[in-house]
Amino acid sequence: MLESPLRRGYEMSSVPAFLMKEMASVPGRARNTALLIAQVVVTILIGETFRIPDLPVLVFICFFLSGNDAASNTSTALMAGLVIVAGTALTIVLLMVSLSEPGLRLPLMLLLTLAAGFFSQAMTMGALANILLFWIVYMAMNADLLESVGYALNGYVGNTTGSVIPDAAYLPPEESLLHLLLWIGAVFMISLAIIAIANKLAGHDPLTMLRGGIVARLEAVSRFCTTGGEARDAATADLAGLAEQGVAGLRSLFDLSSKLHPDLPRHHLGLAMIRTLARLVMIMMAWSRLRKPGDEAFLHRIGDAVRVLLDLCQPGTNAGKGAGFDETGLHDSAGQFRDDPVLFPLALELVRCLTVIQALLVKPDRAGDALAPEIRAATKNIFKPDAFTNPAYPRAAIRIALSVVICYAITRFTAWPGIQTCVVTCFLVSLGTIGDSVHKMLLRISGALIGAFFGIGTILVIMPHLVNVMDLLLAVLPVAALAGWVKSGSERISYAGVQISMAYFMTILQGYGPTLDMETARNRVVGILIGNVIVYLMSALLWPVSTTNIARRHLTAAVRQFATLLALRRARPDALVDIAQETEREKFGRAIATTRTALQNAPFEEERLRNASDAPDVTPRLVTEIQMIAIPVAVLSDLGRDPTPGAKAHIEAMQTWFSGFADWLDGARDARDLMGALPAAPALPDDPEREAWFGLLESRLKRILDACAPEAEAVAEGAASS
Repeated sequence: MLESPLRRGYEMSSVPAFLMKEMASVPGRARNTALLIAQVVVTILIGETFRIPDLPVLVFICFFLSGNDAASNTSTALMAGLVIVAGTALTIVLLMVSLSEPGLRLPLMLLLTLAAGFFSQAMTMGALANILLFWIVYMAMNADLLESVGYALNGYVGNTTGSVIPDAAYLPPEESLLHLLLWIGAVFMISLAIIAIANKLAGHDPLTMLRGGIVARLEAVSRFCTTGGEARDAATADLAGLAEQGVAGLRSLFDLSSKLHPDLPRHHLGLAMIRTLARLVMIMMAWSRLRKPGDEAFLHRIGDAVRVLLDLCQPGTNAGKGAGFDETGLHDSAGQFRDDPVLFPLALELVRCLTVIQALLVKPDRAGDALAPEIRAATKNIFKPDAFTNPAYPRAAIRIALSVVICYAITRFTAWPGIQTCVVTCFLVSLGTIGDSVHKMLLRISGALIGAFFGIGTILVIMPHLVNVMDLLLAVLPVAALAGWVKSGSERISYAGVQISMAYFMTILQGYGPTLDMETARNRVVGILIGNVIVYLMSALLWPVSTTNIARRHLTAAVRQFATLLALRRARPDALVDIAQETEREKFGRAIATTRTALQNAPFEEERLRNASDAPDVTPRLVTEIQMIAIPVAVLSDLGRDPTPGAKAHIEAMQTWFSGFADWLDGARDARDLMGALPAAPALPDDPEREAWFGLLESRLKRILDACAPEAEAVAEGAASS
């Protein structure tokens, strides 16, 4: 069977290739790993020196709540501290009311679990609400172990391991439980203080990562221009990779940088830079497809201008830099294509993009609203607009609640409290879609298995030879480095690093001396496996939500934006940037970025979920091809000559057709019908540039339909069989 590359969007690389890519060194990763190792050393020294209870939790929190930059770490430490303090206080209140009344406590725990599932989806800060309610439910579960909880905490510790006296020796069970809750809250606060101090002193600045992303894109454009834009060379392949990657990561880094550096240029100017960079990459990709012999001199001139922009990206003052950027010379170079109705408008778009980037780099404060609209974000409410009307939110709550109830029942009916990690798994793994949940399940299982393996190995091989805390530190550093390296990677693997650290330190840090107890590792792995199985069954059987369908919804919104962009003309044809255009292009860019984010975990879903309707597969390649449509749309809207009546009629027809195109992506329209309804490019003898780009737009859209439509595949199969 012949298969189009657009329909082959979910190719999964081999596991070794995937691991080599994800474990490779990237700027800032070694620094983040070293910072995590330093936090492990400090927490172990503090915990062992002062005999702090729940030492594994003290170490693990540094991994769980640490991000890959100082901004997110500082804000996380602050918010998590508030959540833990509030959660501990509310847990104490709950147990004061219901400790002796299981008939009241268990329904309250169920209601809190339902609330956690609902609020995690319906609130704008759903993650914090989920953690708060999870904390209350999980800590309240200790009431079922009331008679033995006093043995989980040491009330007095002497100078030797054998001089430990548990709480149960001199405190009633209720006070022992209170003692446990307060100590766990204190342990969290100690860890959060260490995270905040460490990142204040040596945290990785997201601005450095943002600058690296900008430089990488400009360098890719420079290499493309140097090699002459050959379609199959390495420079073009690098550019295509950046085009498919998109700029969602740059947007996130800029948001983090703005929090850490309030003195940065205004927020909307940074977004304008990112948006223009994305357009620059797409224009160069379009040039690689449309280039003709003889354009090497122009590309070399563009390459020289890009290298000037690279100099401007270097830290320090911009005084004296940028002198080599000659906007007039670039326009003169573009003039060599004046008789080419295809390349001349594209060359002007390219020069315009470089000019905007240069202005934003040299004098961002002067650029102001002349180059970028100040797009004010909508006021954030506590709840999302559809919080009480979207049926997906209560369904998510029911799925989580059933998962927790089943896991809770298993721990009680088996009298095996050590597997309570299955309840934790239900809260942490139950996400909005199946793809996201399965991805986190795999990371949780693999991380727990690796951590338990190294933990048991440490107990059997190394632990008998340890005599002091320095020996312990030397023993744990290799595994801490591995967990830190994984945690400092991309979101595709970072959670596995958290689980490696948790399983490992919970296995080896038991008490304040050497241990031979390997039950903790076994119990943790068993609990995680049980929880993952239950969560997956609930997600797959009860109202399954596909991450591909979420991506489809955002991609459909992006396509509908074409209708507005195509008809939107510049208020001043001679202006470098039109504010109304940029506002609409920002909406398109956000929709594309959200689509790419939603697609990250699509490969983890079953085929039946991705192809539940007649709609085409939403794949990264399809997203890239649709994003490339923005180039002819932008060129047509930026042409200086006013459209003729024939051109205006065609634009109106294309606006209607784009609405049908969005319906097709959503599965509400037949591809063959859509193909037949595509308006043919009009003949415009007085406007050859607009005629040529209408034709390019038509051919691009036909290519997408031919590649994705099921009937195109059937035709290919018939041709292959004959």
